[in-house]
Amino acid sequence: MTDPTRENFLAGLLVNLLVTSGITDPMENAIRIMETARGNDQGCRRERALEMAQALVSGMPLSYVLGKQTFMNAELMVAPGALAPRAETELLGVTAVELLRTLSAQRGAGANEVHVIDMCCGLGNLACGIANAFRPARVWASDLSATAVALARCNVESLGFSARIEVMQGDLFASLAGRGLEHTIDAIVCNPPCIFSRRLEKAGAKLLRYEPREAFDGGPYGLLIYQRVIKDALPFLRANGWLMFEIGQGQDGLMEFLFKRTGAYTPVEFVNNASGEARVAVAKKRRRITA
Repeated sequence: MTDPTRENFLAGLLVNLLVTSGITDPMENAIRIMETARGNDQGCRRERALEMAQALVSGMPLSYVLGKQTFMNAELMVAPGALAPRAETELLGVTAVELLRTLSAQRGAGANEVHVIDMCCGLGNLACGIANAFRPARVWASDLSATAVALARCNVESLGFSARIEVMQGDLFASLAGRGLEHTIDAIVCNPPCIFSRRLEKAGAKLLRYEPREAFDGGPYGLLIYQRVIKDALPFLRANGWLMFEIGQGQDGLMEFLFKRTGAYTPVEFVNNASGEARVAVAKKRRRITA
């Protein structure tokens, strides 16, 4: 049985440590740490909770500290080696689900599943979030990182989505070739690395302490993966299929240029976050591609 006096004492220790270290939302974080550490005996639990608080103070993302994170109402395992999900990524997932629901309604009651690719899937948060929110979704997820793919497969299995999500390892669409997916995909979602390599060298020390470099490094101008996906998505998308990206701050103008120069997509549209910043880019593959 839990001793309330010891509980309150431990909570006080954690909150004091987090407050003095400048951690935001110290009470909420202390409660989440205590809940995660629950299950050990009292002495071990206190030691484990303090270790977790110290890791948070050192700069480790909270989701890594806890080993889990809720994303689009799906609880996921999180670990170093795969990017910790961000709020903007959930905005991408919610946008995708809204568009897929509209598409499914347009097709009518007799329509079967909708086909989705989660490119650069990381730990599988978008694939799992979309599958969790929209049952007709059949998802193929791909990432270059063996660590991320292994974690994504664990999340798919733990959530019971193995029949609806397949996770593959490979360089972008290479892992999907030869599976009969060409011209069948209704939507592709992608959260690619988008930070300039030089900027990452200058300011990324803290960022890269716990999270993988390949999740952030977008090449000399932060656009390398965007360029490749915009081109290589075309053989897989149906006519009027959606290509959706999470984008970095201030990248909306560049995204307009990248989509427009292909002649293969409708004019790109943007979804803003709560601060009014464009953080999701959406475009459709044209029925007839212009030069």
